[in-house]
Amino acid sequence: MTSVGGEFVLVRVRDADLDEENWVYTWIDADGAVVYVGATGLDPRTRVWLHLHDPDPDAGRRSGRFERLADVPLEVLAMRVPDELSRAEVRDVLGERLRDEGLLGEDAITDHLQLVLEATPEALEVAERYVARLRVYLEQRDPAVL
Repeated sequence: MTSVGGEFVLVRVRDADLDEENWVYTWIDADGAVVYVGATGLDPRTRVWLHLHDPDPDAGRRSGRFERLADVPLEVLAMRVPDELSRAEVRDVLGERLRDEGLLGEDAITDHLQLVLEATPEALEVAERYVARLRVYLEQRDPAVL
């Protein structure tokens, strides 16, 4: 998906399928705690919708596994991952960094994250950029809006 002039979006279809994109994203609760770390080849808005509404428990994970979903406002912050990197590796490294930084919530869903024994420098760099951006976002956001 490509933004065209901010008002339009161009969605590319090749060989009867969507062009895949690489994204990592976090679900953030009203207190600023990360409650989920994900990675997707879909537009993040589409993936969030699937998390919330898909009856398949593998696709609609949040609706069945995050007990506070109906009671707490959440925001999703997504970042594009360069195509040459594994979004799963970046997600897993990001999950570790968020845990190290104390940014994961007590009830964060983390059982899907894999232990990364030797992360690539590129995945580490993307995860560090994400953590830095998340910190800026958390400092600047207005909790009253949530």
